[in-house]
Amino acid sequence: MDKFTVNELNRLVIREDEPAASQPLGHMLSHIFQPFTSPLPVLSMLQIPLKNILHHNERTRAKFCENSPDDLVPLYDTDAQLWNWDLPTLAPTTDSESIDPQQPEPDKEDNTQDGGAKKATHEEIVSSFFNALAICLAKAQPKSLATSVTATCTWTAAHAHKPLPGTDWGNIRVSAELTCSAYQPTMQLVKAADAHAYLMLSQQPWRRFALVLSLTNAYRELRVLFYDHAGGVVSPSFNINQKLHIVAHIIAAIHFGSLECIGYDLTISFTKQVCPPHHHTKGYRPIKNLPSRRQLADHAITAPMSEPPDPPCGNSVHVAANESIFPATELKSSASHIGSGTHISNESVVPLPPIVQATAISSAPLLNLTTQAPPEPDSIFSATPHPSQFPYSAQSPEPCGKIHVREKIYTIKRILFASRGLVSRGTVCYLATLDDEEFIIKDHWVQGKEDQVVLNEIEMLRRMSGVPGVPTLVDWWIVERSNGDTDMTSKYRKQPSPRSIAGTSRLHVRLVLTPCARPLHMFRTVKELVKALRDIVIIQRQAVEECQVLHRDCSLNNAMIVDLLGGKSRGFLIDWEFAVRINPDIKYAMGGTGTIPFMSRGLLTQLSDAQKVASGGKKMTHVLKTTSNTMELPVTQVVQSFSDDLESLFFVFIWICIKFCGPHGQVREDLGNSIPDRWNNMDLESCGAFKGNFFASTKEEQCLVDEIHPYFNDLIPLATEWHATLKDNTEKLVSFNDILTLLNSHLDRLPDDEELVSVVKTLKESAAALNKRVEKRVASQFFSAELLKRRKSDDDSDV
Repeated sequence: MDKFTVNELNRLVIREDEPAASQPLGHMLSHIFQPFTSPLPVLSMLQIPLKNILHHNERTRAKFCENSPDDLVPLYDTDAQLWNWDLPTLAPTTDSESIDPQQPEPDKEDNTQDGGAKKATHEEIVSSFFNALAICLAKAQPKSLATSVTATCTWTAAHAHKPLPGTDWGNIRVSAELTCSAYQPTMQLVKAADAHAYLMLSQQPWRRFALVLSLTNAYRELRVLFYDHAGGVVSPSFNINQKLHIVAHIIAAIHFGSLECIGYDLTISFTKQVCPPHHHTKGYRPIKNLPSRRQLADHAITAPMSEPPDPPCGNSVHVAANESIFPATELKSSASHIGSGTHISNESVVPLPPIVQATAISSAPLLNLTTQAPPEPDSIFSATPHPSQFPYSAQSPEPCGKIHVREKIYTIKRILFASRGLVSRGTVCYLATLDDEEFIIKDHWVQGKEDQVVLNEIEMLRRMSGVPGVPTLVDWWIVERSNGDTDMTSKYRKQPSPRSIAGTSRLHVRLVLTPCARPLHMFRTVKELVKALRDIVIIQRQAVEECQVLHRDCSLNNAMIVDLLGGKSRGFLIDWEFAVRINPDIKYAMGGTGTIPFMSRGLLTQLSDAQKVASGGKKMTHVLKTTSNTMELPVTQVVQSFSDDLESLFFVFIWICIKFCGPHGQVREDLGNSIPDRWNNMDLESCGAFKGNFFASTKEEQCLVDEIHPYFNDLIPLATEWHATLKDNTEKLVSFNDILTLLNSHLDRLPDDEELVSVVKTLKESAAALNKRVEKRVASQFFSAELLKRRKSDDDSDV
């Protein structure tokens, strides 16, 4: 995980300088907390019942020795300029916590407090302090804070020293990390924070950004680490004992501000608990934007800078915010977690947080805080995204949320696809309805702020309008924030920005498309699979020959099947974001060249060579994550033609034959180190060399035959002939006719029996679904007629 996130964030994290007087929060925090406008009380006047100060030290015991437990006492000591809370200043020294390598061995006699009670961990102390501060703020300003709460937050240390299951990060709102050491961009705390952000954005892909708080340098320096799909920003540091107003502002904005303050998108809401599809879910599209394979299009190749080995750092621990926890595979990470449980509250005063005990992870939920029913069902702002399973269904499921596209509000029926990762397009595809008509809404972050870059897919879809097997563009929208500003990542970065992030800004765009299609691996029969592959070749040929458009990104995620009337189907090709108008010299700017497992040999070689030039011919052992003012290399061009897309389609075909074991998306038990696995786990140079050998070696051809699942035995002749046809594709380019002739010849040999059974089954299911809709509509009309009769009868009786 650390390696993936560091590679993704290489030279894309801005570290802000000391803030100007006009922006005491710094540039990034001033922008993300804009929606929070509630005035804060005078911090030195905050009071708390003495009994609610959970952690004392000698100073506080002496100061309040004559007070009774119910007395209100100051939360902050203006004389000592310290909080009246026993906040940690040294690394932990108990057996229950990891030991700071810079600190002496722990004194085991210090493991308990007076009276034999177990000593509180640093995480428990910090989380209880955050909660106490939030409660005091709300009670001091009940009208401006407590009544404006959209979702209260409670920090908890429940997972401070136990791994949090991976999918449970869908419940996290904000996390935090603690360490005694001074802040360093390469320290373990920051790597853990990177992993937190990756997991939050992967499990909650509808978020605009994720926040992680960090307390460093004897736990006195508070920073906010900001992550979005263009990289990251580190706020200035704020001493928690001296910058009282800043610390309170951060905690108050997180607790009481709009959900927009912590990264949620107010133009989308969910009335059911939802989460991205997972590998066990039917219809799941298994190829993700792997962080270790960040596309060179997403970030220009730059001259790398060496980085010293990670310095020794103190023990780090972390804090996170959660809502409800569902069983899942545990995240294998050395990091431990503190969390903040969140729930919807209509109370005017924030209640005291419940005591949450740190317990072992099991299949049972540790916290299960559900959302109250939204008071205004028709309001897009009435519900908060809450993760849970929302599986793919062949039949139309119940609505689960709403999403804005301009002034129109579509009803979300399910999430079809969600990419994963930090620096990426952050694509989420929703099945949505408007006026009983189904649409696909593609929500994603497009790189570049120039109109011709941002709107490229829109232009290409318009250019391809009418081509069978290409999505129809119904509408599009550049998403806006609640204040009407365009939703773009550059707004969170102070200008002028470092040169290493030039051209990495992303714009939030939504496309409304039709028709709805199913993934290629959801084929119903072997013959339907081969037909769909043939149709995709025809689509590419028509795009090239009639529209002068090259797709450039043929992968498993983009190859689909659309169902037609009468039980028939057709291959479908989506995601034309990186498509280009064909140049006479077939040279194009590097970027949008595909997904590594499906890239052609020629492209892999060109990209690998460009990477070597950028690195000066050296393999990097360390990655510089922070930004720099190093000049970028000129944009590299690659030679790319339709033959590269045809080779990519072959890799898609092989992936399905090896990784699946039947129709309707039946995933095969993992082979371990299969051919697709090796494609997926190699860098550009290694993958290019492996694919070259894959076509040159007779042994590799036999490995291909051996790894194909028995269900696809009828397709082994097609696989071997297609393999042979592409053998010399780097020198003698394969043509559309070569592949179409091959596919058609094998289609004629495949039996129709399986297809006939599938068509009959599909027709029966369609008829049943149609009857159900008709019955529902008839019942609705009958109810409306009866209601009118009753109203008329009531009116007559009144007369």
